[in-house]
Amino acid sequence: MRRILSCALLGIMTATCLLHAQSSDSTVASLAGMSQRGQIQQVIDTANSLLSDARLTPADQVLALIYLGYAHQQRGEFTQATANYEKALSVVDRDGQHPSEYAAALATLATVYSQIGQIDTAKRVLLRAEHLLEEQNDHAGAAMIWNDLATIAAGQHSRGEAHKDMAHSIAESKLANNISAGELATFATTEGRIAELDGDPRTALSDYDRALDLWKQTNQDQQQRTAWIYVLMGGAYLQAGDLANARESAARGLSMLEATSGRQTPRYLLAELTYSKILDASGAHDEANKLRQEAQAGMNTGTDRQRAQGQISVNALR
Repeated sequence: MRRILSCALLGIMTATCLLHAQSSDSTVASLAGMSQRGQIQQVIDTANSLLSDARLTPADQVLALIYLGYAHQQRGEFTQATANYEKALSVVDRDGQHPSEYAAALATLATVYSQIGQIDTAKRVLLRAEHLLEEQNDHAGAAMIWNDLATIAAGQHSRGEAHKDMAHSIAESKLANNISAGELATFATTEGRIAELDGDPRTALSDYDRALDLWKQTNQDQQQRTAWIYVLMGGAYLQAGDLANARESAARGLSMLEATSGRQTPRYLLAELTYSKILDASGAHDEANKLRQEAQAGMNTGTDRQRAQGQISVNALR
């Protein structure tokens, strides 16, 4: 079964979407690698080219549209991202034969709602996706949805909700027989975030180390994901009072993000905010203030976030 799972809500807490594409079209499947490597423009160009082919199957159309939407989302182009996720929903809604793909499109759309601050809507859409996956007995998919909900809760500093959602995620993962190393890495990353929320940076660092090891086991180019884990490790080292390792880890993550997807993506700007906190704690107040202002300006420059806030999907919420 094709599985496209939202993991780690981009721009809020962790790294990126995890897509497993078993496509009949090798070019469609290649979008996964481009996305992992942060080749945003290549994803956009390739997906648009694919979508111009009238022979593309509905399932592959959904894959291409989701990757295209995600690429725009990485650049902070939320209106375009939402439009592509909406198209994906409409493609699978017409035939009713692809419930897993429909759930995947819902889950990716939820990441946009999370990013633009519509947290309640994001949760509602994710729970709808989880219900669809539950009907399909897709325990691995349901585990990833609960992981996303736990990530949202951690980002909102809701400890009780984060622990409850993560417990659901772990329970579903134990029922699945096809959990991958990448998915286990995603769970470990979220558990690290929750450990930080509990005020336990040492456990968080152990979780992040485990996530890095698991990503290495996938034998794929995971620079985007590992870069974000290094940024998270920087925050955990800061919480532990280890400023030297905090600076080293966060700087490493920033460098990797810049090398792959550039300096203007929402993810990079959020990483800059983390690094600015570390600089502040290190006594480099002027440098920290400059970096913080640059990051905040980059996050607030466009009006696309405001435009996207007014768009609520009929297909997602009906």
